[in-house]
Amino acid sequence: MASDRWAAGPIEVTLYSPFEQVPEWTALDADRQKLLCAPVLCMKCSVDNRAGATDLEFLFGFGDHDRTLRYLPDTDGNLEGFASGLAYGFAARPQDGLRAKSGMDLFSNRREDERGLHLLGTEGALILKVPAGEARILPIVLGFFQQGQITTGINASFYYARFFGRVEEVLAYGLDHFERYEAMALARDRELDSSGLTRDRKWLLAHSVHSYLASTELLRRGGRALWVVNEGEYRMLNTFDLAVDHLFFELHWWPWAVRDTLDLYRARYSYTDSIHSADGRHTRGGITFTHDMGVDNQFSPKGRSSYELPNLSDCFSHMSAEQLVNWVCCAVTYAEKTGDKAWLSRQAATLRRCAESLRRRDDPIPSRRDGIIKWDSDRCGAAGSEITTYDSLDVSLGQARNNLYLGVKTVAAWMLLSRAFSSLGDESASAAARSTAVLAARTIMSQRDRDGLFPAVFEGGNTSRIIPAVEGLVFPLFLGMTNELRQLESDTGLVSALGRHLGQVLRKGVCLDARSGGWKLSSSSEFTWLSKIFLCQYVAERLFPEALSGEAGLAVDATHVGWLLSPSVRPLAFCDQVRSTDGSILGSRHYPRGVTAWLWMCPEAPSTAANPGG
Repeated sequence: MASDRWAAGPIEVTLYSPFEQVPEWTALDADRQKLLCAPVLCMKCSVDNRAGATDLEFLFGFGDHDRTLRYLPDTDGNLEGFASGLAYGFAARPQDGLRAKSGMDLFSNRREDERGLHLLGTEGALILKVPAGEARILPIVLGFFQQGQITTGINASFYYARFFGRVEEVLAYGLDHFERYEAMALARDRELDSSGLTRDRKWLLAHSVHSYLASTELLRRGGRALWVVNEGEYRMLNTFDLAVDHLFFELHWWPWAVRDTLDLYRARYSYTDSIHSADGRHTRGGITFTHDMGVDNQFSPKGRSSYELPNLSDCFSHMSAEQLVNWVCCAVTYAEKTGDKAWLSRQAATLRRCAESLRRRDDPIPSRRDGIIKWDSDRCGAAGSEITTYDSLDVSLGQARNNLYLGVKTVAAWMLLSRAFSSLGDESASAAARSTAVLAARTIMSQRDRDGLFPAVFEGGNTSRIIPAVEGLVFPLFLGMTNELRQLESDTGLVSALGRHLGQVLRKGVCLDARSGGWKLSSSSEFTWLSKIFLCQYVAERLFPEALSGEAGLAVDATHVGWLLSPSVRPLAFCDQVRSTDGSILGSRHYPRGVTAWLWMCPEAPSTAANPGG
């Protein structure tokens, strides 16, 4: 989970990506903050030549063909290595048998000075000589450094710049603390090894954690930490429909990041809109939230995202309703899981505004409400309509209006609002929220066809079948709200009906790909997202295990691993969007959302051991 390891003959190289739980960043002293945010990667290079008859040379280096490399001992005699300008480099401690080499081409260039260097060189390496009959270990640190403002819109610097002044200091610090970083990483690896997960699931989780960590930035704004998760290759900042899925991982490792992200969305990336119906009526809407906070270290203006545009009905349209539901689900889950009652109390007014906004997006006239979101934000323009996070899939999951996936997620949001209002002592608002959850669930139940299946969209004669019909149940399930789920089942029958739906769609030719056998999120789209598969697996295994018999069960994880090892994906770290027929890459390279796999590590609360659906 916190290391990558390569082996070839007598050589083994391990790269460590250590991390640990940080319940509250501001509670750490400066030394601990420095250790955890230092921009270093530690690499342990082992060469075992004890069985060899001749000496071996181990070489590690890199080439930056846009610029010459500088030799670090010229600026720090306690380092052996190279740097590319001031931005990044690698180093070891000077030792017997270790030498440096640089040039235009390390393997053919013979032009060098008495030190083995040509300072015009664009390639540099460390070379360790290991005599026959000996074994050596060479610790190498890779370091990165950028000082000063690195974002616009919100002016922020990297938090680590508080502690370091140049890349040489970063490299020296990494070497001084190499053993601590190694121990931290190995502790994470042992946790995964002892988790009881299958080999396939261990691999999927480890793979996703690496891409999540690679997408993160810890920034410093006005003396305070600012957490950013970039959306993989797309680089959008704290994309909200990813944040809602990172939630479960982050609540375990750094819950303060969840809270701070929610606060920034409320303070800077919320807005109040007007809404319209399909028949052209317009009226006041309510509070909602943007899709993201900006892109590529450029924070967008208040109330605006980098993604959303008007007059579209697919990719790049607005996600106003979904992000409203997401803020509610994230906020209540954070408060319940951490017990942060003080923070919840400060959000009371916002939660009430969210409840009113949800109701108005159902219908502004109370007598016409059925609990399902049917009105679009006027930000969509006259020719547009709202979409969901499933923007690259077809209408079965992509359309927000009258959508089964978003409908069940809205039921969950009302259940969580009921819990929050009760915690705040407002039993009247709690009861109203609970009644709305029941109303929405009954509306969903009314959409079942003669086979007991739910259409993906409640309009236009849609007959697509979707797995994420069950996705929204993750929130009450994660919080151990079994009594509430049982009551919902008693009042509406929705929970057991969703279980039967899932059991029928998890078949080849429906939501199992006829060719690969992997999970398809929608029967009508060959695009599928691994992060959402992991989430729905968690719900299914805890609520609907009977739906996972045969080909839909644990054996399918090997197919999902195979997708990420296909030639089109393998060099690109975790990729979320694949084609279900063969796993070929469609997009979302280096994606952080795969940490929904962390749900597999979450212990099942005693209260959720039984199926609320009976």
